[in-house]
Amino acid sequence: MGRRTDRPVFQTLNPFLFVINKYTYESGNPYLLPQYTWNFELSHQYGNLLTTGISLARVSNYFSQIFLSDTSKTILYYTQGNVGRVYNLGLSASLSLSPLRWWSMELTAVFNHKQLRGFNGNTYTSTISQLSANINNQLSFGKGYAGEVSGFYTTRARNDIQELLYPTGQLSAGISKSVLKKKGTIKLSYRDILYTNAMEGLTSFPSASEYFKLRRDSRVLTISFTYRFGRSEKATRHSDGASEEKERVQNG
Repeated sequence: MGRRTDRPVFQTLNPFLFVINKYTYESGNPYLLPQYTWNFELSHQYGNLLTTGISLARVSNYFSQIFLSDTSKTILYYTQGNVGRVYNLGLSASLSLSPLRWWSMELTAVFNHKQLRGFNGNTYTSTISQLSANINNQLSFGKGYAGEVSGFYTTRARNDIQELLYPTGQLSAGISKSVLKKKGTIKLSYRDILYTNAMEGLTSFPSASEYFKLRRDSRVLTISFTYRFGRSEKATRHSDGASEEKERVQNG
């Protein structure tokens, strides 16, 4: 059980307008408040095979992108706001298998049921049940060869109170070969083989709705060579009391 306070990123507090096009503006919100989270979680591990968990979170003043329109309803505004309450019930399962000596597999599934209630004096409520699944296969072929096949799939999801994201997924694969007495590695990888990883969804404005689809150059074929100099040393991570404040500074 835990309680956490998250403060807004500085850029989201910037009140000046940014013109996206003649019908769409974006601005920050200098009145954005910190969000507070109560989180309860229970997990169980069965050997090295199966890990399951259940969680419940209640978030006050949840950070969300807010979509508004002016009085003439001709200009749309993208801004940031605080959602009154968010409740999230989560179920998770992670399975580790090794069907063959040269093949290991990791499967993870996470189910979330979310309810988001009210923002900026508005009683708007949205609810979503979403599932995300991830699979990773590690293959060892001998003679320095290794392979990987991985992918993920996400059903309809919602991170912001007014924006619904449609299902998306990705399939990737790669093969590598150790060379130069295992100090060097040549790797060939192919990301988003089926070209299915797109951001698609529906945004609900006051008295209007907008369908959108953002497709990036996510299908990428990469050939790389890595060489390790010297001896392997254990990495040491240093942190200080200002680490959370540093995370609040983001580039636009």
